[in-house]
Amino acid sequence: MVRAISGGRRGIGRVAFMLLFLIVGVPAMAQTRFKGVLYNAADSLVIPFAAVSVSELGLSMLTGEHGEFSFMVPKGTPQLTLNVFAIGCKKTIVYTLPDNKLKKIYLNVDQHALSEFALRGMSAEEVVVKAIASIPANYADTSYFDHSFYRRYQRVNNRYTNLMEASPVVMFKLSGGRHGLNSKEAFAVSKVRRSNYHPNITNAVEDNPMDLLVQNPIYHLHESALDPGRFSGYRFKFDTSNKTKDYVINYICLSYSTDHHGIQGDFVLLDLNGEAWDSGTVVIDRDSYAIKKFYRVSHRYFDYKYKYFPPQNNKVRYNGRYYFFEFTGGDLEAEYQQRNGKWYLAKMARKYTNQFYVPLFETLEFENTDYFEWYSDTVTRYTTAEYVDKFHPIMATAARDYNATDWLVEKFPFHYAKSADVFSDLEKDGPVLKQFYNESKIDESR
Repeated sequence: MVRAISGGRRGIGRVAFMLLFLIVGVPAMAQTRFKGVLYNAADSLVIPFAAVSVSELGLSMLTGEHGEFSFMVPKGTPQLTLNVFAIGCKKTIVYTLPDNKLKKIYLNVDQHALSEFALRGMSAEEVVVKAIASIPANYADTSYFDHSFYRRYQRVNNRYTNLMEASPVVMFKLSGGRHGLNSKEAFAVSKVRRSNYHPNITNAVEDNPMDLLVQNPIYHLHESALDPGRFSGYRFKFDTSNKTKDYVINYICLSYSTDHHGIQGDFVLLDLNGEAWDSGTVVIDRDSYAIKKFYRVSHRYFDYKYKYFPPQNNKVRYNGRYYFFEFTGGDLEAEYQQRNGKWYLAKMARKYTNQFYVPLFETLEFENTDYFEWYSDTVTRYTTAEYVDKFHPIMATAARDYNATDWLVEKFPFHYAKSADVFSDLEKDGPVLKQFYNESKIDESR
């Protein structure tokens, strides 16, 4: 359940009431009123909810939402020393009191700091919730095609292997609902290339980019870490070191992790809650409340005890043998770009690492890191006839008719690894270009 935190405003109300009580308690017959309004000197906008204190009276108050304030001052007081504090500004001003006219007070206020203060008590969690509520207004809400790029590879026992790269056309079939925007992706493939295929314990069913795109929090909100229904276990905090105009909000969830690290089937039934915890960052555009970036890092609780005996929650079978797996860590990144007034998914990247132990002796046999990278290239509302009948929920990943000239330009560099390191390891199986060619002649459905 989302908790609306409004204690700050209630506190302001209590302070205002107490100050009003103190002011009213001064005998009116011997008083005059000092009235003022605070303005930002840069743009003449009022400064709301700034603190103003008067040294001679020992009183303080907050300006109203229109920057106004006033004090009852005993007659005969020769001057007032105003101490003004607003986010981005701290100033002392001395006034003589010849009359009771409204004083317009102009202050030089740091613009970034003032806009931060304009949240007026909105918590970091409430900013995230507002950004989520703004998804239908900010992001593409009609179906479109994306000529994209997808890369999957692995690092098995410190060696890179099983590189697969493709240029799929992704159809984002969008629909609205009371929970925002939803998408059903389908894929048509223009070209694929793969290095020598090395079967291992984690690469059997992980080639499909749908496994990555389903974690896009914009169109798959309730399958992501930004599902508001999860927020009761989250803590949100503004990143005070942020120097940009955007809201940068860090979060932490100590109860569980939303990274399933390649486990197939019902993750909940495996009773792995408590295995790991998440931390992350959400970058939100200050003007539109569009989510621009999302990061999630999953951390293994090293003192978490897997169930090695029935009912086991970490046993897998591979090549006729049983192994125990243990999660090491992982992360997920998503970035969005604005195009023609709407925001679109521009990039997603994900990795996770599992270790696999032989039962009884508990010897480590595999340490596998799986990498997934997807990049948007060209967004369009139309597709050509060659793809019309080729869209499927699962992308075909078998290499076909490899043509080296189709891959002369590397438009999308590796996100997690260095290209030279990956290809150096792949070369241990022979020339990589020859591997791409040989794999394209293998008629298989993996």
